[in-house]
Amino acid sequence: MGNAKRSSSAAQVNREELESLTAQISFARRTPDERPAAVAPIGYDNISFVDHEVTIRNARPIVDELSLDKEGFALIQHKMSCANERDPEAFKKKYLEEMAPFIKDYFSASRVTIVDYGGVILRSIGGNFFRLESEGAGVEVGKDAGEAGKHSVRNYGAGFAHCDYAPIAGPQIAARDSQLQGIEIRSYSRLMIIQTWRALSPPPQDLPLAFCDGSSIPEADLVATPLTKFGEIISAWIPYYSPSHRWYYFPEMTQHEVVLFKGYDSDAHYKPRSAHSAFDNRRAYPNAKPRESVETRLYLYYD
Repeated sequence: MGNAKRSSSAAQVNREELESLTAQISFARRTPDERPAAVAPIGYDNISFVDHEVTIRNARPIVDELSLDKEGFALIQHKMSCANERDPEAFKKKYLEEMAPFIKDYFSASRVTIVDYGGVILRSIGGNFFRLESEGAGVEVGKDAGEAGKHSVRNYGAGFAHCDYAPIAGPQIAARDSQLQGIEIRSYSRLMIIQTWRALSPPPQDLPLAFCDGSSIPEADLVATPLTKFGEIISAWIPYYSPSHRWYYFPEMTQHEVVLFKGYDSDAHYKPRSAHSAFDNRRAYPNAKPRESVETRLYLYYD
């Protein structure tokens, strides 16, 4: 199965000594005496958040050590063929046509289907990568999660730590999406939800993603949270803050690099996955460029 290969070198990098920065990320509020977050994340009105300063380490020196099975995320090289497409709907179609077979082959899956009415999310947080003048291609402002898929480009990122799917949600949302897309629900030996993230704007980006090493998050630090998406209530995971969690990012990402991370894996049903969050990178890079990015979420089935 495709995965980032671990380094065979005996001299491993000391991860505690990696170059790092600090940034504010929101987490689930653990106790009533914690001061609530200044701004509540969109669509998560049923949970109280708290802001924490987090150390985020540069993962590039350990990129060959990372794996989806341990840390829950990895960085790979993949050249994007639709980099010059500026119409958002055309971009999404071409990008999915490219990524779906690539991810299927990369993970040696039997078949692949898409998530959430299209499987592709575009974000433009103050940038100008996409043309938005066409009808229906308006930038979304302050919409709830159920409305998000109706718009071509979102103008916000998720600045709070989260895993998009709690274990119970994986098979539930996969069956729902198959029904909605008219796909026959078939038996399988394994199901994974693989998520991808790619920066479209040039580096450095002002609001890149940070990823938490899944092996550093005990299940006791995760709160199952109901979330309504497209009329269906599913369960996400929001972590409490802990200084023992290990956060990483990949600075200076280019269009031809992709972060892969697991949303769900039936072979590790209750094993914590990599939580992730956007963060404000302008402390380290005051002149960072507005982030524009593309995400995919795909169901991978094994017969």
